[in-house]
Amino acid sequence: MLSTQHINRAIQWFFAGLATLGQGMRLAAVCLHQAAADWYRQDFPLIGYLFKYLLAAFLALWVALKMEMDQPATALLTVVIVMHFRSGMVITKSYYRLIGTVIGILFSMLLVAWFAQDRFPFFIAAALWIGMCTAGSLVYRNFQSYGFVLAGYTLCIVGLPATLTPWHTFQIASTRMSEIGVGLLSATLVSELVLPQRLWENIQAVVRSKFRDFSVLLGTGAPAGLNQPFLKFMQDIYQLEAFRSSAQFETDDARVHSATINRLNVQFMAVSTTYVVLQRLIQRLQTRVASKEADALQVLMQPLSAAVLIDGQPASHAEAITRVQQAVAAFQHDFDARLAVQLQHLMMHPEVNQLEVETGGELLSRLAKELTAYLDTYALLVAQPRARKVASREFTADQLHMHIDWLPVSIAATRGALTLLILAAIWMTIDWPSGILAMTLGVITSTLFAASPAPMATIRQFSVGVLLGIVLVYISNVFWLTAAHDYVMLCIVITPAVLLTAWLSARPVTTLVGAGLGIAYFLMVGFNQALGDNPVKYFNDSIALMVALVVSGIMFSLTDYAASPWAKARVFTQLRKLVVDACLHASMTAPVFEMRTRDLIQRSGSVHRPQEAESVRVVEALCAALEVGHAVLALRAVARGVLAQPYQLVQRTLTLVASYYKQPGLAQQQAVLQWLDHFLAWLQGGEYADALLPSQARKLTTQLHFIRLVIAAEVLQDQALTPTGADS
Repeated sequence: MLSTQHINRAIQWFFAGLATLGQGMRLAAVCLHQAAADWYRQDFPLIGYLFKYLLAAFLALWVALKMEMDQPATALLTVVIVMHFRSGMVITKSYYRLIGTVIGILFSMLLVAWFAQDRFPFFIAAALWIGMCTAGSLVYRNFQSYGFVLAGYTLCIVGLPATLTPWHTFQIASTRMSEIGVGLLSATLVSELVLPQRLWENIQAVVRSKFRDFSVLLGTGAPAGLNQPFLKFMQDIYQLEAFRSSAQFETDDARVHSATINRLNVQFMAVSTTYVVLQRLIQRLQTRVASKEADALQVLMQPLSAAVLIDGQPASHAEAITRVQQAVAAFQHDFDARLAVQLQHLMMHPEVNQLEVETGGELLSRLAKELTAYLDTYALLVAQPRARKVASREFTADQLHMHIDWLPVSIAATRGALTLLILAAIWMTIDWPSGILAMTLGVITSTLFAASPAPMATIRQFSVGVLLGIVLVYISNVFWLTAAHDYVMLCIVITPAVLLTAWLSARPVTTLVGAGLGIAYFLMVGFNQALGDNPVKYFNDSIALMVALVVSGIMFSLTDYAASPWAKARVFTQLRKLVVDACLHASMTAPVFEMRTRDLIQRSGSVHRPQEAESVRVVEALCAALEVGHAVLALRAVARGVLAQPYQLVQRTLTLVASYYKQPGLAQQQAVLQWLDHFLAWLQGGEYADALLPSQARKLTTQLHFIRLVIAAEVLQDQALTPTGADS
């Protein structure tokens, strides 16, 4: 018989096993819950996007067939072009596509009416139109640029077929407009009604990410190099602006907070620049072995660094942001006293240049002031993200000003026009049946990729997608379409192409491949009013697409402005020209100067290649230009309230600085440094007593000294790279 001891032990083992089983089940439940959460966060959006993509394509196809349109594939192509993860992006793309299409159709009808009997003037006028649209796509940003692209290649979709049958021009235009409208309406309805993904969520994520990254950077001190975070901040600024401009079509929250986000962007631009300028000053002092001055500035900055973090972490909610605001306000209140203590302490060291510390203190005071303004706006967005009115915070903010370099714009416009003319010449010379298709794809590539920082790589990726589309069209036409005798079978036929296009387009590294696949497939797929395979047409169309890509590739390789050393040197020349404008034009403001310099670098493509040595050098030049530009504008602001004599001295300073940045050279550098030394000696000698207030003299002194530091630290390496006669 079993003893009581054995029974008790068995019971203990039984309950221990149950406890272990319970722990295992709880652990399995936690793992399953985490896996489900990860799947929902990472994979479910992609699955939902593929489903919406397919549903929009099926809806567009059904409506186009129901209305007996000539080319249902045009509606499907429109869906492929405008579909996006986020509903706001779809609505914005549809809006600008509609505008561009209408303008393109109207101009096409006008050209056909003028030159229906003569192709030569028709193509000259068409080339000029394509050039203008290409230029517009470079001048404007985001989907405004896309509208110009659409206005350009709509001419090929409507105007070129109409030249063959001018008496059917209106019918062709109205039919294509109807087909495109069906595609736009289908994509917009599905995106809005089925699993909508809002851009407002992305906007909030980007805003919080910018604040978090900057708080960590400010709170932990500058890393080994500032180029990486500075480029990241620039990308965030323009990404947020793109989201903001698109989200206004989407939700009330986005429309209500549009001005708030715009102001937040401008304020973040200012505070991030001031921080970088201050850190560069400290690094410059450390390089010159001015360790005591650098140490003093770091001691002064330490309370501000500590203020932006709560228990070592960035503020993540409204209460924490309020604490940060209070801490920054306390820092501002006590800053003058702290600065005075540091200056008094440094008086015991005769070798220390107190003006260095005063200059850094002026920058630190400006940083705290700009940080306060940024925090106030950020708190509005975080504390009341779903506010329904902005009556208590009505304000205007400077828009993101653009810096337009007309040389690359002119080159791109010429390239687009020549691409059309070359393909048109081939079409007219050999009477090529697929010449219109070649011109259409050639214009699409020349306008759509005109703003690409690496156009040849872009063309290569797009070509891979076009080749995939050609192969898939062959399989569809030969093996599948012959069995498609109703709507359901036709949906089954196009499903592989639609899903593959959507999946490739959803991944950033293969977006261009997906675009090429979708465009090629739906330009060539063999169903219009009748289904079937036409081998002659298939091979003609395939050759047409490849010829268009070859011509576009050759034109881009011959006119790749962004990749030329001359263009890179021109960026440095234009940065200096902006400093000259800040010196000579009284209408220039700090936000405008800031935005134009950043936009210049953004358009140059350097922010897309942050690891390259050339990009690092460009960012160094950008920071130097921002340093001098802001100091010049601050100097001008102080000079507005002074008497005639010091005002003339300031104007003389601005003229010499402008002369140096216009024609950099050792002689000009020495001249401006000697003048700055003379001006600083006049201020420090006390001769200003009858002309300036002490506060004005102190501000003038610190700004002049800072300008002298930056100019003296410059090494004139860019002069050898600057092309003769390069200007803006």
